[in-house]
Amino acid sequence: MISVWLPQVGAGEPSDTEKVLSSDSCMTSGCHGGAGLDRGAYNIFKRFDPHSESAATLTNGRSKAMARQLGIENAAESKSCTICHSPMSLVPAARLAAPPEGHKVDSGVSCASCHGPAENWLLSHTRPDYPKDALARLGMRQLGSAYQRANNCVACHQNLTDQLVGAKHPPLIFELDGLLVAEPKHWREGEGFSNSRTWLVGQAVALREAAAQAGREPGKRRTAEIEAIKALLKATGTGWNDSGQDLVRSADEFAKRMSGAAMSREQSRAMLDKLIANKTPFQPDAFDAVDPDYRSWSVGYYAERLALAIDRLNQSLVASGQPVVIAKAPLDELFNAAKPPESFDAPTAAEFVQKLDRVAISLPVAEPGR
Repeated sequence: MISVWLPQVGAGEPSDTEKVLSSDSCMTSGCHGGAGLDRGAYNIFKRFDPHSESAATLTNGRSKAMARQLGIENAAESKSCTICHSPMSLVPAARLAAPPEGHKVDSGVSCASCHGPAENWLLSHTRPDYPKDALARLGMRQLGSAYQRANNCVACHQNLTDQLVGAKHPPLIFELDGLLVAEPKHWREGEGFSNSRTWLVGQAVALREAAAQAGREPGKRRTAEIEAIKALLKATGTGWNDSGQDLVRSADEFAKRMSGAAMSREQSRAMLDKLIANKTPFQPDAFDAVDPDYRSWSVGYYAERLALAIDRLNQSLVASGQPVVIAKAPLDELFNAAKPPESFDAPTAAEFVQKLDRVAISLPVAEPGR
């Protein structure tokens, strides 16, 4: 699993020598500890974002029960758990800058977890004329595009080892736009931001990660999920093609391409229409690449992600100025019909399709030019 506090090192990027600063470096009133969104990013994150308390999760009863099943004495000290829930605890002491007197070392997810170690760019990033690519070379992780954000979040919001699944870790489903909408915003979106594009890129990155993990831990359940995400991307009509040999590379290239492409309101509506109209994954002969015992799982994975997709695309259209597109009642019914993949069967699939038809009926005809 990717470390969530180190910058993703590539050509021209820094080595792992710069100091990782604690959030105390960001929280002064003249910087991100002041008032308002421009100055209050730290306060919003610290007071309202559950990421800041992620380490505390490792001390609750559920985590203790999982740890016992995994043979872990203390979840709060096990790398299997802290890598996502308490990444700052994994920073080598030589790289961790000492916090000011009277302050504690960060636990949980901290500023450095997402933005990178700040020793070399802390002062430079306040200059509006300082190029972003130069900041990136100094170690500041760029998060402006959907692709950059997906890469930063997916390691902890998609990947579960077979051991963790066996220990009853809550299931994870990576849906980038929904995660960002649910998070208290301590940032402003740039011009041209698109919820629809963010959703689409997130699904491509989820497929990339699922395929990469299948290379490490192959299994019929994982294949079922991979085939479901592939079917979902194909149904969007955005040009997904999985004919290549290397699924990891194909998904990554598609995510990059979609992240850099414009996404108009008309394109968002076209994706929504195609996804709602596509019933192929619910046919008896669907997912023939999956083991017969797990084909119903594929349908369940598809239904789960489809419900999320319809919700995000619907909200994207509303955010772009379109009147209410899909009524709340049929959308809620669709979510309720999306049962866990392991319990999906033919009657469950039939009920989901029925609810999908209700959503289709409630969908107003797209107005020309809107």
